[in-house]
Amino acid sequence: MRILDRERYWAFLKAYIICFVALVGLYVVIDAFSNLDEFGKRADGVSELFKVMSVYYLIHMSQYYDRLCGVIGMMAAIFTVTWMQKNNELLAMLAAGISTQRVIRPVWISTIAVSLIAVFNQEVIMPKYAAELQRSHDDDGTLKVMVRSHYDSNKVVIHGREADRESKTLLPCNVTVPGAILGVMLEIEAKQAHYIPPDHPSAPFTGGWLLRGSRLITPVDEKIFADKEAILVKVDDPKGFPPLYGDKTSLPGDSFFLRSTLDFDSAARSRDWYHYATTPELIQSLSDQSNDKAEKVTIEVFLHSRLLRPLQSLNLMMLSLPLVLGGFGRNMFINLGLSLGTSALFYGVCFVSTYLGDHSVVNPELAAWAPLIGFGSIAVARWGSIRT
Repeated sequence: MRILDRERYWAFLKAYIICFVALVGLYVVIDAFSNLDEFGKRADGVSELFKVMSVYYLIHMSQYYDRLCGVIGMMAAIFTVTWMQKNNELLAMLAAGISTQRVIRPVWISTIAVSLIAVFNQEVIMPKYAAELQRSHDDDGTLKVMVRSHYDSNKVVIHGREADRESKTLLPCNVTVPGAILGVMLEIEAKQAHYIPPDHPSAPFTGGWLLRGSRLITPVDEKIFADKEAILVKVDDPKGFPPLYGDKTSLPGDSFFLRSTLDFDSAARSRDWYHYATTPELIQSLSDQSNDKAEKVTIEVFLHSRLLRPLQSLNLMMLSLPLVLGGFGRNMFINLGLSLGTSALFYGVCFVSTYLGDHSVVNPELAAWAPLIGFGSIAVARWGSIRT
């Protein structure tokens, strides 16, 4: 590595850190002041308030970086090249016979490197803290969360109004069993639905939901519950199962056990859970029966966009650098303004394309590739305007 290369790498690193602190810091300050009342619900006193906010934003730093990494890398590249031009370093290197493409090689290598850091963040750091990243500002982990309807692999519909994460309980719960399973369509209302994992040490039935305080909406012959290996079993003895949620010792109604592939985490997760999942988890979710067709389309669009993110960051850099190196002037702020305008247009087109893909107007593949192909062609045309 030559001295001039090390200088470019060091200049890019300084610009990257400055841009990261400025953009993420601004994001944190605006968000903190907008949600100060919500944080106050979790803290008793000023010192505890600052502690809660510090932990919250330390964890969410990975989320903010994931959203801003492309713009941060582009801005760092623009600052690096503009400073080089402003100090007449580029002119001296051109006079020495070094081409512009060779001079800026460390810049695009650095852009690729920080793109790999963004990939590490989305594949390792964010999935590790996915549960915390999905919480609201006033949620300390004990609040009940809203849930929605889900299908399991047997096409059984499980719907709860809210969920308690600590006890893994839906409150209340409605279950619809299709007629193809028991010979008659069955609807059950339950006051509590407690998820029993397959590895529960004491429960007589595992891998499903214990429905307590249940009422059969559809009258059926109870002989269909006699088979203990069936998908739905009547529970006469609650011994071995976890206790009821709350301070209740019993609930009026019957108890049933529903064997299901839908676990509690899938039932209680937020709508944007896939933003914090790993790529293998996203691929697996496309065959998960608990995700409906519309959600699978959204996940597929997001998956294609995620796989193309490093190329999108490189494309954004190649769109912006010709504005600086093409003889448009040395003013750093004008160059940065033009580059930000280009990035805003780029992300605007990406947003529209994603929206069309999510609503099945275009194919998921086209929704992800179209902005890259279109702006990639513009970047190639602009690249020829760089002075050598």
